[in-house]
Amino acid sequence: MKKLPAFSCSRRRTAGFTLIELMVVALIIGITLTFVVVGFDRDVDDEVQTEAQRLAALVTLAAQESVLHSREHALEFGYDSYQFLILNNGGQWQLPAEDAMLRKRKLPEGIYLELYQEGHEFAFEKEIEASSESDEEEAQTIGPRVYMLSSGEMTPFEAELRHEDGEVRFVVKAGITGKVKIEQE
Repeated sequence: MKKLPAFSCSRRRTAGFTLIELMVVALIIGITLTFVVVGFDRDVDDEVQTEAQRLAALVTLAAQESVLHSREHALEFGYDSYQFLILNNGGQWQLPAEDAMLRKRKLPEGIYLELYQEGHEFAFEKEIEASSESDEEEAQTIGPRVYMLSSGEMTPFEAELRHEDGEVRFVVKAGITGKVKIEQE
């Protein structure tokens, strides 16, 4: 007996995708992109938070060293950097020679700093006139300074750190008593 070809009830799939398959793929891509974008924003904000925590810890360390060693310290700010200075016996401010913790620090690319003292924002990089004729050719540029005294007092300040691509700002606040805290805005 000869068999006739059987016809199946289901049709054979033609090349291509159904609308439901395309929608599922679009949904998966959308969810993945959401996590990537949210993760990027968190990375930027985490980086700013890390820098704010580092600045607060270093200010606390310098204030404690001022009291412990009876030496005056200063913190000089720039819009993308900061450095600690020590008052030497000759009355001159100098970089700490043997202290790797209080070295000059540059903020990571894209992170900037705004400094407020007594409610006023400071502009960075002011030129200082040189006192002698030989030094007139080389004018120094300094930023605003915060002083940490051996008595435990400190110049009150607020340093706001932000990333150019981020929305979150972290503010390092220090009071006259030397207490340092971080607030997120």
